[in-house]
Amino acid sequence: MFIDNEIIYISSVFIPIKICNNLSSPEKYKSDLYKKGGVYGIINISDVKKRQQYIGSSLNLYERLLDHIKRRDSNSRLQRSILKYGINNFIFVIYYWHNDPAVILTDIETEVIKSFPFEDLYNYKKEATSMLGYKHTIKAINKMKLRFKYKTKHPMYGKTHDTFALSKISKPGSLNPMFNKKHKIETIKKMSLAKSKVPLGLYDIRNNLLIKFINQVELSKYLNLHKSTIGRYLKTGKLILNKYYIRKINN
Repeated sequence: MFIDNEIIYISSVFIPIKICNNLSSPEKYKSDLYKKGGVYGIINISDVKKRQQYIGSSLNLYERLLDHIKRRDSNSRLQRSILKYGINNFIFVIYYWHNDPAVILTDIETEVIKSFPFEDLYNYKKEATSMLGYKHTIKAINKMKLRFKYKTKHPMYGKTHDTFALSKISKPGSLNPMFNKKHKIETIKKMSLAKSKVPLGLYDIRNNLLIKFINQVELSKYLNLHKSTIGRYLKTGKLILNKYYIRKINN
């Protein structure tokens, strides 16, 4: 538990390293946050007994703060709470500064989310890169079905993105955080492993398990084949190299 100016944060791992407590004048924090990345929290301080917050991450914390204040590309639960209590009852805190491009920012965001009781968060998901912990309502599911059934129901049907939206979607050239940079070999290995976490087994023609592999990448190296070849034989179930079968292993 960390207490600062009667503001209570319940986390044994992540403690705010910077606090912005005057969100009605966000420009005063521009020099500290502009074009700086990290994991942040927007905390509702209206109730001293319960601190609800939204946790997110961004490579430009100042622009992200403005998004939430100006109600664009924000969390709906957070926005309803801001409308109810007013922006002066919220603070913006930094839990982590993103200084190492080799670190995946959303991984840190997920760890911060998990360090707090999920019922105290405005977040819909328990992980920053998945839908874990979130269930669509029946109404939302029906809307999605209708949208895909009739293309004219799609919210972007007949429309084009404006300049602001395109700038959020695309980060070309110098705007890209990896512009003129290269991933380290160790980082490339980590990304490759992250994309393929399904354990595989190599079986002989009598269906005896010979060796276990953590993913397609490791198996492809062992057999000296491209991982797409491994994927193809895994899908078809056919004999590979005339002596092996490849199957998924359920943990």
